[in-house]
Amino acid sequence: MGIMNKLENFFIKLGEKGAGLSVWTLGFLGMIFFRCFTEQFLALAKPLAPYEVVVEYIHNFYFFSLAILLIWLFLSAILKENPQKLSGVLIYSLLFLTFPPLIDMIKTGGEAYWSFYLFSAPRDLLWQYATVFGHLPSAIVYFGTKIIFVATVAVLFFLVWFRTKNFLKSIFTAFAVYSILFFLGAFPSFFYYLYNFIFGTKKFLDIKAFEIFEFFGSLDKMAGIDFQNIKYAVAYRLDFIYYIALVSLLAILFYWMDKKKFIAVVKNFRYPQLFYHSGLLFIGLAVGAWNYQQNFKLDLFSLLAVAVLFISVWLAWKASVVVNDLNDFAIDAISNPERPLQQGIFSREEYANFGWACFILSILGGISIGFPFAVLLITYQVVAWVYSAQPFRLKKFPLIATFISSFALLLILFLGYILMSDNQTFHTLSPRIIFLMLIVGTISLSIKDFKDIAGDKKDNIWTIPVIFGEKKARLIVASGIFISFIASVFFLNELKLFWWAMFLGGLAFLSVASLKIKPRLIFWPVLGIIFVYGLVMVKILFF
Repeated sequence: MGIMNKLENFFIKLGEKGAGLSVWTLGFLGMIFFRCFTEQFLALAKPLAPYEVVVEYIHNFYFFSLAILLIWLFLSAILKENPQKLSGVLIYSLLFLTFPPLIDMIKTGGEAYWSFYLFSAPRDLLWQYATVFGHLPSAIVYFGTKIIFVATVAVLFFLVWFRTKNFLKSIFTAFAVYSILFFLGAFPSFFYYLYNFIFGTKKFLDIKAFEIFEFFGSLDKMAGIDFQNIKYAVAYRLDFIYYIALVSLLAILFYWMDKKKFIAVVKNFRYPQLFYHSGLLFIGLAVGAWNYQQNFKLDLFSLLAVAVLFISVWLAWKASVVVNDLNDFAIDAISNPERPLQQGIFSREEYANFGWACFILSILGGISIGFPFAVLLITYQVVAWVYSAQPFRLKKFPLIATFISSFALLLILFLGYILMSDNQTFHTLSPRIIFLMLIVGTISLSIKDFKDIAGDKKDNIWTIPVIFGEKKARLIVASGIFISFIASVFFLNELKLFWWAMFLGGLAFLSVASLKIKPRLIFWPVLGIIFVYGLVMVKILFF
């Protein structure tokens, strides 16, 4: 058997078994950890501060995950195969992540080269592309990195050749993979070119390398975030862009792998609660911006930080939905048979792995902004677990359940507030707002339980609708919502809100109390009324 046949059989055997989400997640996290361990502990390097280690790890995670995802999606397109079929082959690409610093250490006798981004003027960047990362500034050396890039291109050339026997496709693959790797290596330059084209006034060929570095390496505050580590300023800002790109590419990959599962997940987002979470995050941002007006900025990176926080909250909510679905299987079999587990679209293991992925991505987004955000998001998940899962399952107990839910929602408001506040603290948030949130949530959030009466009753979940029946419970919950509107007047100490609270609170009362509105739809009119009242509050309180 010739060497080419042996290689072909080798690639075929690699791809015989697919790799699942949990294998990919643990493998990728492990390989990034090993690379950081090599660079910071095995190589001769100055020790990093703990937070610098975290920033380094996260940035490596983003860079290499984007590289793998872009190549994965490209290979699926060129080979016209479902990405799942390539998972067994590409899982071995994770080994490549560990080699560049090791190769550098062999050459230098213990040191790892600084393979930094290419901040280049357009003409210089074109020349660097044509010479395969040649003509770099003297401080930047792509030695081990260049060897692994070339090896990656060669391996994928053969992979496509063995699968298609098409030389042109193989050559195009080599060219495309190299272009993807170069694009990521020079991403700050490409991004700045685009930004300058849309918002700038400078001619394309007049762009200078130092301008790109100043754009990403600035130490200016982003909202209330004051990141002053000049060594990692570029990585810190790039992480906002990378996080949004990572979530987007993962969504595309998920859709491509299994359209049915993707659509089931999208349909099961529980949109009224998702909008409510988004609204609370926005309120937190608005109150924070009002209290810290000097931090209210509309610059690119402040807006990106806001976008990252919104996506992190959405993923945190989705992770909590998965926890709830896994623990409410018997209830949903009666009340919500259209959900993914009840339809058999996911196995319990698959669904749990998906929930873990959402949780990890949520925490990743939070910690990309700062530790306080990750802590609040982790706390939110702990609260969601205590609410839904055994052994606590506090959702069984009326008022305690709604208090726990209102506390979780308060954490979302805190997230928005601390993004705008100095030193990321919520201690300057008025206690009136905190108590209003807790009281309003405790007496009003039973509105979400009407659609689950039959299932909750069978599973001994003692919600207000289960205890009192739908008709009486509607009046009780409607009264709680009306009281919440009135309470806002006194907690916020603004009598101008009184008649608005009476009118809109009355509309909300009638919406909940009316038996004409189906239990599954009861949340929507109330949500709309709350939105209108929120606009009125903003107008009266702030303008």
